[in-house]
Amino acid sequence: MKEKSNRLIKQLYEEHKTYNPFLLAEKIGIEVMFVAFGKTPKGETVRFKQETLILLNESLIDKNERYFVLAHELYHAIEHNNLSAYYTTQRNGKGTLEREASTFAGNLMINQYKEEYGYLPETFQVLRDVYGVPENLELYLAN
Repeated sequence: MKEKSNRLIKQLYEEHKTYNPFLLAEKIGIEVMFVAFGKTPKGETVRFKQETLILLNESLIDKNERYFVLAHELYHAIEHNNLSAYYTTQRNGKGTLEREASTFAGNLMINQYKEEYGYLPETFQVLRDVYGVPENLELYLAN
C-alpha cells in the first residue's frame, strides 16, 4: 500500500510540481468546495456527469486537518473514480479503500511538510499538529 501511494505521489509531483493537495486538485481540474454537512462527513468525493467535486465540511475551513481530509478525498477522486457503486455496497472493500486513501494522504502530508519547511517532520506528532494526520496512521506511513 505504501509503495502504491508513493508512486502516485511521485507521479503527481513530477506532473504538477507540488505536494499541496489544494494546488493539486486545482491543477488536476477538481473543484473543492466547503459545504455545511453538519458533524459528518469531513469530506466527500462526488461525481456529477463528467465533473468530479470534492466537498469538505465547512467546519474544516480554519483547521489544519483540511489538508489531510482533502488529500484523502483526492486519492478517492484519482484512484477510485469508477468504484462508487462498489464503494457504497461493500463493507470490507470500503475499509480497504479508506485505508489506501488515508495512507496516501498521510504520505502526501509528509512530502507537503518537506516542501513547505525544507526538511522532514521530526516526529509523527508534528504531522498531527500541522496537517491533522490521524494518530492511527503512524504505522502505515513511509519512514
